[in-house]
Amino acid sequence: MRLPDFLIIGAMKSGTTGLFFDVCGHPQVYMPVNKEPHALCDDKVLTEAGKQEYADLYVAAGADQLVGDASTGYSKLPDRPGVVERAVAVLPEDFRAIYIIREPISRIISQHYHEFSRGLVGADINAVVREHPRYLDFSRYAWQLRPWVEAIGRDRIRVVLFEQYKSSRSAVVAETCRFLGLDPDERPAIDEQEVFNAGDGKPVPGPIWNAIRGNKMYQKLVRPLVSSRARHHLRKYFMRKAPPRPTPPSAETIAWLQQELANDREELAAQWDISPWGDVPAN
Repeated sequence: MRLPDFLIIGAMKSGTTGLFFDVCGHPQVYMPVNKEPHALCDDKVLTEAGKQEYADLYVAAGADQLVGDASTGYSKLPDRPGVVERAVAVLPEDFRAIYIIREPISRIISQHYHEFSRGLVGADINAVVREHPRYLDFSRYAWQLRPWVEAIGRDRIRVVLFEQYKSSRSAVVAETCRFLGLDPDERPAIDEQEVFNAGDGKPVPGPIWNAIRGNKMYQKLVRPLVSSRARHHLRKYFMRKAPPRPTPPSAETIAWLQQELANDREELAAQWDISPWGDVPAN
């Protein structure tokens, strides 16, 4: 029974999709058709049936390949509790975790646009971020990392900066491969211009796409034969265009968010030697 040798645990809207595709481009890596199985978010994985269902995602993996799971729900405390405990219970003893993080205010703005585009929240980000704690919680990176560190130790965790990944993609992917024990030279050259999940104009689910992905014939016969990368690029033809971006947060809201996140950023700097962001959102 094969279960993930490594996890890409988030953070949401921080480049996880791009990193997923770049890492699984290595010939010695296998990732499932479903990019985000979120299997470790539910106690079902602790049962024999649930564990087997999780393992079924990796039946096509080669014996010499590492297998991975990239699910942003794995760093969404307190909304998704118990992930670390489930991971320790079912994964190989030496599994590793990769956490890609982004300048927090920019991440929050991107999350709001993502949720607004899907009709989940209103357009006024100033009100939304005060009403829904998840925007701040998902940006408390040091806090999200704590249970992972306590469970598996710092040596088995790699923290990647989205901004560094964006500016030096090949180098960051090479270092990530080395962290996983892979030879980065075996990975084909990366197309630095290829962009995944860019916010503006990004297609969002609509009636046509929902009907296609909910079709049993598609799920059983078509989806397994189409790579994650191909499906990612093709789905835009069946999904509606996202609405224009809402008005950005006010200076008062940005200052409030910065203050709320100040202690976590101090902890991140102290524990991980990561303090790359200034006082204004990154472009």
